[in-house]
Amino acid sequence: MNIENIISVFSRLSGIDQESSVTLRFICENTFNYILSHLKPDADICRCSSKLEYAAAALAYYRYILWHDTENGENITVGDISVKSSADRLEKAYTIYSQAVSDISDIFDDGGFVFEGV
Repeated sequence: MNIENIISVFSRLSGIDQESSVTLRFICENTFNYILSHLKPDADICRCSSKLEYAAAALAYYRYILWHDTENGENITVGDISVKSSADRLEKAYTIYSQAVSDISDIFDDGGFVFEGV
């Protein structure tokens, strides 16, 4: 996995140009470490590096939306112009992250709750 690739994908997901997204490097580094720490012991990182990088970037994007949009207001309407709340962006970001995690589910252990019958 390469942190520069994660920043590049994060930049494309967020719409932030790559020079500006470098200032948000700490989010990408954090998600990079999170993904690495939750890999199953037998995970082949080299074989799945692009999927892992995408998952880290998707998580960085989701966390960025959480962080950024909580600072902004809700719906705003001025005349015929309205701006939707951040809930739409947050839902889309979470969907992107969920799909990315689904793609690496064979090697990623998110510690999720599993209910099994007895």
